[in-house]
Amino acid sequence: MQSPFAQWLRAVGLPQWLVAPRSGDDRNITRGMLDGLGVGVVEGVRVFIPVLFTRLGADPLYVGLLSSMPAVAGLLLAIPIGMLISRSNNVVPWYAWSRLFLFLSYPIIAIIPLFFDANTAIWLMLAVAGLATLPQTSLTLVFNVTMGAIIDSSRRYFLMSLRWSILGVCNGIAVYIAGRYLAAFPDITSYALVVGVATVFTGFAFWPASRYEVPEERRNSTPAPASLRVGLANISYYLRNFPAFRLFVICQAVFQAGIIMSMPLFPLHWVRVLNADDNAIGTVSMLQSVTLLIGYQVGSYLATRFNARVRILQVCAIALSCYPLITALVSSMTPLYFFAIIWGVATAGFELVLIDILLDSCPPGEITAVMPAYQMVMFIVTLIAPIIGTAIARSAGSTVALMVAAGLHFLGALLFIGYKIGHRAPAPA
Repeated sequence: MQSPFAQWLRAVGLPQWLVAPRSGDDRNITRGMLDGLGVGVVEGVRVFIPVLFTRLGADPLYVGLLSSMPAVAGLLLAIPIGMLISRSNNVVPWYAWSRLFLFLSYPIIAIIPLFFDANTAIWLMLAVAGLATLPQTSLTLVFNVTMGAIIDSSRRYFLMSLRWSILGVCNGIAVYIAGRYLAAFPDITSYALVVGVATVFTGFAFWPASRYEVPEERRNSTPAPASLRVGLANISYYLRNFPAFRLFVICQAVFQAGIIMSMPLFPLHWVRVLNADDNAIGTVSMLQSVTLLIGYQVGSYLATRFNARVRILQVCAIALSCYPLITALVSSMTPLYFFAIIWGVATAGFELVLIDILLDSCPPGEITAVMPAYQMVMFIVTLIAPIIGTAIARSAGSTVALMVAAGLHFLGALLFIGYKIGHRAPAPA
């Protein structure tokens, strides 16, 4: 018997899974909504951390280290952390606690400049960011596994689009408000206040994430590698013997190189070339985040109604390739307001189908075991790409560096199309 409140909620048209969830998957959908809310706010404000580095006068190389340090930690720690994770058949605690510790590092980074001079603060902030790569590595390894385990594959698009839509809206609102405040009060104290207030929402992410339910049949059944040597051998084995997985990793590595290369370049180019203030930066980031909502809804509909995930991947990859090129060519932030909308829709569609294609390319029943192989390649890309990008920015300027990043985007998109990624079913060689 439903409570009067639940009956009223049903009367106004809310779905059964939200009013009175009957299964673990239904409850996970509700938790995914709250999870997305918390992550959206915290990650929305995090965009100003590299901006804070730039305001403190950090060298472009130091800004690039924010992107490359997680890759260094991943290369060193992915296998041992992956071995620890594999010993547990439930990845949910790893997912929830890893993200909690990562999010708590953001306010620590933001308050350091309040107590030290700029040069000392930059080094201390880098040190904290370095320590935060430990939970970040764990989170990277378990994210895709968790998202694939908490919901049946038939409802995966629905959960991902719902969670990421809420995340995008909250991200956009947070970054817009933060940008307006920082533009009105452009001092170091304001950055600490903004990041500190946003971190309060960490609880909205941790509590529901720690309560995700994973049925026994979706839990990892592959034994953990006995040693680091065996772990490395497993990475080689999966890349050599599963062609669908190998091709996906290669194409994604090239495309991801363009994305990662451009990330530290955007704040540098906005501030130093386009002379953007925090309000303009916040507006662009807000438009990118809010339009994710459109992309997730449209992408989910097309993927489920017309089985169009391959076409979505290809079109969105090409659209994303245009954004760094356009950023390099414009002379002010104003045109980027429009193209930020295109970026948001394309990013949503790309992310939505990418995780589904990744999980389908993995050997059945061995997702946890195979994920370190995928992430090791991504860690290498994440290490090298921002260093190359910022090195080019130092010698030739951020405009040239963004054009190189756009070239890698386009090459990756062409590889997705040429190898028909998403068409093949995973099968051993």
